[in-house]
Parts: sequence; C-alpha cells; structure tokens
Amino acid sequence: MATNVDTYQPITLPLDAVKPTTQASPPPPTTSPLSSNSTTVTINPSIKAPFNAIRSLFDHLYTNPDTAKELNATYPRRGILKTAATHNTTSDQKFTIDISGPRCALMPEAIRIALAPHGLPEVLEFFNTVSTTYIPPVLSHLNSLSGLDLHSVHRDYNVNLRLADYNPLTASPDSLNGCGAHTDYGTFTIIFQDGTPGLELEEISPCGKKTWAPVPGDATVILTGWCAVILSGGRIKAARHRVRRMPGVRRLSAILFLAPDLDVPLAPLEGVEPVRAFSELVMEGEMKVGEFKEVMGKRWRYREGNEEMEGGRGQFDQDAEIERLIYA
Repeated sequence: MATNVDTYQPITLPLDAVKPTTQASPPPPTTSPLSSNSTTVTINPSIKAPFNAIRSLFDHLYTNPDTAKELNATYPRRGILKTAATHNTTSDQKFTIDISGPRCALMPEAIRIALAPHGLPEVLEFFNTVSTTYIPPVLSHLNSLSGLDLHSVHRDYNVNLRLADYNPLTASPDSLNGCGAHTDYGTFTIIFQDGTPGLELEEISPCGKKTWAPVPGDATVILTGWCAVILSGGRIKAARHRVRRMPGVRRLSAILFLAPDLDVPLAPLEGVEPVRAFSELVMEGEMKVGEFKEVMGKRWRYREGNEEMEGGRGQFDQDAEIERLIYA
C-alpha cells in the first residue's frame, strides 16, 4: 500500500516496547506439538505476516540497486540485504533482509522514506506486534516445560528479525537447497510461512534412524535452539531443520529469533542438574552468549555464502562442530 511521503513518519523498532512490563503477560498461545524429539510446536496466531509488503520490499530492492546499496551502507559490517545466492551456487539458495533493532536505528530517514511505499512500515509494525504479543508468553511456556526462570536471562530482549525470500532466480535455480540443515543458536525462533511448503524437521527414531518430516506450508512454527538446550541442562531439546526449494516456486517467510542477553554466561542455570554431560567450557560458564553468537555466526554466514571459513569450503556440518564445543 502506498504511503504519502509528505506525511510519512519514520517507524522505529523500539525494543523497549517488547521488554516485560508490570502488566500481566498475555496467556500462552495455543500450541500443537510438531515433533517427537524436539521442543517444537505450531501455533494458530492472531497476527498474520504481511507477505504482500514483504514481497514488495524485496522486489523494490532487487530492481533499485542504488537503494539496496544505500541500505547496506547503513550497516557496512554485515549488510542488511544478503544476496550471495545470486553468484554462489553452493550456498543456501535464498535472499534475506535482516532488520533487527540496532540496524533499524542506523537507518537514515531518507532510506525510510524511500522504502515507505514498498512495505517497510508494515514489516516493522508486524515485528513489533509479534514481539510484544508472543515473546513473554512463549518464555513462560518454556519455563513451565523446563521448571526454569528463563525471563531472568532475557531482560534485554535480544531480538533479531529476518525476512527470507526463497526466490527461484538464484545462481543455482534447480537446487533444492533453500537453507541447509542446522539448529538455531538462540532460545527460540518463530517462523511465519506464506503457505508454500519447504520447511522440514529432522526426526530421529528410537533406533537412531534420521528422517526429514515436512511442515505444512501454512503452519506458524516455534522451535528452540542451542541456548535453550544449554540453559536448561538438556531438558529443552533443540530442533534441527532445513528448507527445501521447489524449482520455479517462490517462498517467503518472516522469522523472529530470541536469544539470552549477550553478557549472560552460557551455562545451565543455577540449580539445574544437567541431563547429559556438557563440556567444561559450558559447565564453568567460560563462554558468554555474545561469544557463542560469534562462533555460530561464522558458521551460518559460511553456510549462507556471506563469509568464507579458514581452509576453504569442503565438507561442513555446523551442528557437529557445535556439539563438539558444548558437550563432553
């Protein structure tokens, strides 16, 4: 929907708005288990992702490279629009827009005005609403499952926001690899899908056989990551997942990631007796969340084609490396 540039007021992403308040948290969303061996559920959200706006924002940036360049210049360390798949045939075949709070704070008013008619206000409003509506009750739900107080290590609300375009027009248009198999780094992730299938969860049978289970394309999914596993001493089980492409079919998703505060020591919370053996690095609390994010970040940026790893590409299993780091 077009916005009158003369009256447009730049929308910020006020992370203070998603922090806990003295008011009672909304009740947890109604959930349905989605996996037998990970803490993964589907919800029926009252909030719907603005996929028309998301599509418009991507398309405008693709067809206006100068605007895309100016947008990325606001966060030169990593960029905001990621398009490695336009030239990298072995990376994840997707394009992404990362619009976390700190990055939005750096966005000049001129860029906001330029993107106002192309979906940016609707996208920011959506993520603000999702954050305030779902983060507190989902944390409370995980508390009830694990017997922990996860709110105590999420005071700053370390939220990252991502739009993903599994666009068929990539360097490898026939590749089925939309997003390689991995486990997210944080506490939990909420994935909104546009109705197109492709998301899959790894299932492990009692005898150890691994298979991939497709998730309905219209499902909104909450899954947990490595930080939840460590903080809970292994009581919360993370969800390994991937996205498979259908050649010639475009798929959009909107994703909210929540992780503990960056200065929190990444170890089982006080009073937690781990249900499996963790490494000394973890048990002694020698690694903070921010440091773990940097370790994980090098690996996911490599998988996405945005950063090279030492020694070249070769064989690489992101989760296997993290398991060696955190488990005894």
